[in-house]
Amino acid sequence: MNNPEYAKIVKEEKMKIERARDKLYTGNSDTTNILFQNNGEMLIGGKTISEWNNRWMRLGRLSSLSIEDLTPFNKHIGLYKAEMNGQVVYVGRAIEYNNGGFRKRLRGYVRDSDSGSTHGSGRKMHGNRDNVVISILIVGDSAEDVGVVKALEAAMIAKLNVKWNVPYNS
Repeated sequence: MNNPEYAKIVKEEKMKIERARDKLYTGNSDTTNILFQNNGEMLIGGKTISEWNNRWMRLGRLSSLSIEDLTPFNKHIGLYKAEMNGQVVYVGRAIEYNNGGFRKRLRGYVRDSDSGSTHGSGRKMHGNRDNVVISILIVGDSAEDVGVVKALEAAMIAKLNVKWNVPYNS
């Protein structure tokens, strides 16, 4: 059909669908680092969700992670996941690349202060610190990587269907 007005409407509707798909997969995070391949598979930061999912690095039980264990990750940002009995129960993000990175984020769950346990999932992490096994997924170490981390967090929560991440799974 050679109707320019109709073509314009179709184009606008396709853009709405793309924005809705981005919002669905990313929890409305910044989508500048997200692309879709011709087969419909989503790329975040140049990698598929499956490729990212294969890059997790296991650190150990949350309660046994010392500052020394986490110091090598001070300036790295990315995701961390908590597993209990082989099931992923929580996925979170560490995005403070200039202020402690993973070390700061994960130590907050172990300290006796309430800094890491003020929200529901934080209380669960703190209360189960002897039972959860932590793995991290390093995304980068700069401000440019923060958008990738945020988009990847929402996508991983959806993929792994974790139960403590209530805002994404309700």
